[in-house]
Amino acid sequence: MRQSAYLNENFIRKTIAVLKPNNKLFEVRILGGGKKTIISGYFKDADTLVQALDRIDARDKNIYITLNCIKDELYSRMQHDKFLQVSQTTSDTEIIGYEWLFIDLDPVRPAGISSSEAELTAAKETASKIYLYLKTLGFSEPVKALSGNGCHLLYKIALRNTPENEELVEQCLKALAELFDTDQVKVDTTNYNPSRICKLHGTLAQKGANTEDRPHRMSRIFSAPNVIEQTDIAFLKKLAESAPVQQNPPSTYKGESFDLLKFMADNGITYGKTSTAKDSTVYLLDECPFDSSHRDGDAKIFQYSNGAIAFKCHHNSCSEYRWQDVRQKFDPGCYDKPVYTDFDARIDAGWQQHNRNKSSAELLYTKPVITNEAEMFRNAQQIAEDAEPEKEYVASGITEIDQKLHGFAKTEVSVISGLRSSGKSTLLGQLILNAVEAEHTVICYSGELNNKKYLNWLTLQAAGHNNIQRSAIYENSYFVPEEKKKMIYQWMGDRFWLYNNKCGNKFTEIASTLRNVITQHHADICVIDNLMILELSGLPGDNKYDQQKNFVLELKQIAEDTNCHVLFVAHPRKSSGFLRLEDVSGSGDIVNIVDNAFIVHRINHDFSKRFTEEFGAAKAAVIDPNASNVIEIAKDRENGTQDYFINLFYDEHSKRLQNAKDENVLYSWDSTLKDGFQNLGIFETNPFQEEAD
Repeated sequence: MRQSAYLNENFIRKTIAVLKPNNKLFEVRILGGGKKTIISGYFKDADTLVQALDRIDARDKNIYITLNCIKDELYSRMQHDKFLQVSQTTSDTEIIGYEWLFIDLDPVRPAGISSSEAELTAAKETASKIYLYLKTLGFSEPVKALSGNGCHLLYKIALRNTPENEELVEQCLKALAELFDTDQVKVDTTNYNPSRICKLHGTLAQKGANTEDRPHRMSRIFSAPNVIEQTDIAFLKKLAESAPVQQNPPSTYKGESFDLLKFMADNGITYGKTSTAKDSTVYLLDECPFDSSHRDGDAKIFQYSNGAIAFKCHHNSCSEYRWQDVRQKFDPGCYDKPVYTDFDARIDAGWQQHNRNKSSAELLYTKPVITNEAEMFRNAQQIAEDAEPEKEYVASGITEIDQKLHGFAKTEVSVISGLRSSGKSTLLGQLILNAVEAEHTVICYSGELNNKKYLNWLTLQAAGHNNIQRSAIYENSYFVPEEKKKMIYQWMGDRFWLYNNKCGNKFTEIASTLRNVITQHHADICVIDNLMILELSGLPGDNKYDQQKNFVLELKQIAEDTNCHVLFVAHPRKSSGFLRLEDVSGSGDIVNIVDNAFIVHRINHDFSKRFTEEFGAAKAAVIDPNASNVIEIAKDRENGTQDYFINLFYDEHSKRLQNAKDENVLYSWDSTLKDGFQNLGIFETNPFQEEAD
C-alpha cells in the first residue's frame, strides 16, 4: 500500500479479520478533504478493500466502516468493490441487526482538532474503568482499539434491528455516560443507531492541523480475543438498568434544610474530585461508605439539578446500594419506613465477618455431656437462663437459600439429593468457592472424581466466563489459562482441603481424620460427595440402612463437636413419580436426622410434566421457563420451609448455576478487582509503534 502515512495495510487487514470475518458485507465511507462529498464502497474482503484504498488520496480524509450486519442486496449498489462519490449509503432500515456494542470515549476539546497526549491518556483511563465495570457485570472480553484521538471498546452482541433493541443500546450508552462521564472525557451516546459508522482502524485520524501538541495518529485495534465471545442480551439489560437511581432526600437534616455537602462533611464522606454531567454534579468519593477498599472514585454521589440525589459504587458487592442506604447509614430513621424489609447481603456479610473474627479458642465448641440426674430435666426459667453460643452461619451464595435459612448454620447437617446429572456437584463447587471467598475454610471429600479432575472443575468455576478461553480443538470446551490457574490456587490457599482418594474410602477411618482436620484448620464447612461412594461396613448396624443412619448420626456429632456445617450428597432411589424427600436413598432415618434437605432438579420435559402432576398448574408458575435447574428446599428444621423451589440458571462457559441469567460473580483472586479502577494498564501507554502484525 503506497500511502503508508495515512493508511496501514496490516492494521486494516486485522480490523477486517476481527470485525468482519468470513466475507461479511460492510461499507467503508470516506469523509473530508475540504469537499462536502461522501465517497463510499461496499466490500466483502480485505484484499479488495486494500486495493480500492490504494487508489484513493487519503490526505485530509477520515475513513469509517459500518459495524453492524447489513443486507446482502446492498452489495449490488454502484459502489460494489470500489469507491464512488455517491449520495446513497447504508441507512438504519438496511441494517439486519446489531453485531457490536460500540463504546467511544472521546476527550473533551474544541471541535475540529486532534487530542493532546494528556487528553488521550484521560480517555484511556476512562476506557479502563468502563472495561472493568462491564467485566464485573458479566460482559465478554471486548475488542480494544484507539481511534487516534480517543478509545474504542467493541463488544460482540447479536440483536435484531428493532425499535426495542435500538432503545436498549441507547440506554446502555446513556447509563455508561451517567456513570463515567467526566469534565475531560465523555461517552458518545449518539452511537446507538443501527447504521452507525466507526473509524476504520488502520487509517489516520486527521482532525485539524497535524501539530506537535495535537498530532494526527494512526488508529488501530491492539487487543482482541482469539475467540470473540458474544455478550448475551441479559447483560445488556443489566447495564441499561445500572444507571444511578435518583431519589429525593428527606427535606430536613438535623432540624435544618437538607444540604448535601454539609451532610457529607458531618459524616466524614470525603471526595477528591467532582465532575459535571448533563444534569448533575458528580462527587468522586475517596472511599465507599460501605466498603473502604473501594477507593479513588469507585463510589460516586450524584446531585441532580431537580434536587434528587443518587449513589453508585461500581463494585459488585455494593451494586445494590442506593442513596437511601447512604442516608440511612448515617442518619438512621430519617425515612418513614425501614429501607430493608427482608434479609439482604449486608446481613450475610455480617455473619461472614463475625465468623472471621472468631478466635481459635472460640471456633471449637464441644457439646457438653450431662451426667448429673438432677440436670436431666429442667423447667422453663432454668432453660431461659442457659448460656448458649451465638448461632453462626455460612452464606451459600444462593440468594433465596440465604434469605430463607440465613445460610448454612454451624453445628448442623444438610443433605443434597437429585437425579443423575441434575447439577449436584456443580452446585457444591459453587458453595465451596463462595465459602472460600468469604474467608471460610472448607474440608472436602469427593469419591467420584480424582483430585486433579475435581480441582480442574473448581478452577473453571472460580475463573468465571470472563477469564476462560474456548478450546480450539474441542467443541463447547473451555479452559483456564495456566497463569490464571496459579492465581486461583494461591487465592484458595489453605482455605480449601481435598481428601486424597488414594487413602481409601472406609468411613470409620476417614471420620477420625475429618475431626482432626476440621479442628486443625478451624473449618466452617465440610463437604462429602457422596454417601454411596463411602464404605460404611465398619459402622454399627445389621444392614446398610442402619449403617447409613449411623453415618449421618456420626456426621451430626462431628458438626456439633467441631462447630462446623456438614453437607453431604445422597443419591435417590428410583422413583416413578416426581422426586420427593422420601426418595432419598436409604432409610427414612437419613432425612429425619438431618437439619436441612435440598433436592436439585434439572428442568426438562419430564420434570415439567411431573411437577405439574404433583403440584398443579398454579404452583408450576413458579418455575421460570428460562431456568435450567431448580433447587428445592425440602426440609428446613429451624424455619419450617418446605416445597420451596428456587430457579437457577446454568452458564455453560464457567459451569456455574447462577441466581440469575445475568449474574456474574467475580472472585477476589482476580488482581484487577483489588485496586479499583486506577492504573489498570488496560490500554497500553504507546500502542502505536511501527510494527508488522
